Amino acid sequence: MEMKEAVKRHIHYLCQEIGPRPTGSDNNRHAVEYCLKELKEAGLRVHLQEFDCMDWKNNGAVLTVDGHPVQVVAADYSLPCRCEAEIVPIGTVSALRESDLKGKIAVLFGELCKEPLMPKNFFFYNPEEHKEIITLLEKKGPLAVITVSNTPKLPVPVIEDGDFDIPCAAAAGNDLPVFLGAAGSKAYLHVKAERKAAKSANVIAAFGNGPSTLSFSAHLDTKPASSGALDNASGVAVLLALAPLLKNKKLSHKVEIVFFNGEDYYSAPGEMAYLSSDLFRSGNYTHAFNIDGVGLIGSNTSLSFYASSPELERLIGDRAGKIPGFVVTEPWPQGDHMLFASTGIPTVAVTSASIFGLADSILHTPDDNLSLLDPDNLVRVIRFLESCLEDLAIG
Repeated sequence: MEMKEAVKRHIHYLCQEIGPRPTGSDNNRHAVEYCLKELKEAGLRVHLQEFDCMDWKNNGAVLTVDGHPVQVVAADYSLPCRCEAEIVPIGTVSALRESDLKGKIAVLFGELCKEPLMPKNFFFYNPEEHKEIITLLEKKGPLAVITVSNTPKLPVPVIEDGDFDIPCAAAAGNDLPVFLGAAGSKAYLHVKAERKAAKSANVIAAFGNGPSTLSFSAHLDTKPASSGALDNASGVAVLLALAPLLKNKKLSHKVEIVFFNGEDYYSAPGEMAYLSSDLFRSGNYTHAFNIDGVGLIGSNTSLSFYASSPELERLIGDRAGKIPGFVVTEPWPQGDHMLFASTGIPTVAVTSASIFGLADSILHTPDDNLSLLDPDNLVRVIRFLESCLEDLAIG
């Protein structure tokens, strides 16, 4: 019961007392301070790893097409704009190659909006097709870009990139006929946004002094519109509740807890700061566990393995088999676990098995709230991680 109450306290504070925690914001700083305090009280050695970033403010967006209002949202990290110009709907890469966009508003739809385009300077994953679309837009120089979601009723941005210096907004799929019918007509777009230089930090804690390191990580930041209960207050709460359990264990490894700051930010600045640090390069990491999106009500907890041996997979699988509601799934490439896996460190990603069905409708929105979480499910994740720690870092 005590552990369950601790988890509920952490989640409530992060989601209700603080709320959305985008990297660089005041709320994000409050979350950093909260994690720092809790880890120190648990008896861990803690420090902050600072980095430069952007504090982005969204004050909404307004669009009229041929004099008629159309719902749009400002894309995260967009530059501001106020412009009136001809709209040019474009649905394919080949049409984009042939288009004349100078001084116009580009409206992207179809294959150009089938998935989010990776930010131009995102280190971990950036397909050539995405690079070409961004390069073409920058070369052709429209006044602004409007992306039309493949989701009918939700304006989901396709471009979210603070290094992309063309203002961006997003419209819902149901409004595509409006744009197609008004091709060549004028539209008025006002994106009310602000970019401001800021600093933020990863929170890094350690317990024990062994020659090698076992790492547990979760990201504490959110998208600007979301309080991020599932993504990822739940993962932070799990590790904050795990931390006090370390003081009663005799460890042969150093155990590290990392709260990354930037997983939901366009360029993963916290992850890049960590990856390039002397701390990481000298860490002699034996294993890593990344906790992201755990505790979804009515869902199993999934485990997936990266750069790991069959022996490790059997060991972890046996531990999971003793706790109700755990399943092993195929690897998935998004998330901070790839930071460890890409350098050859055996890594386990822990999430909710049903979370991927929420990606387009719940995650990164205001609907990612406390009603999604099952505290008993989170307690089972803590017990699982504790058992893995006893296998891998004791003796």
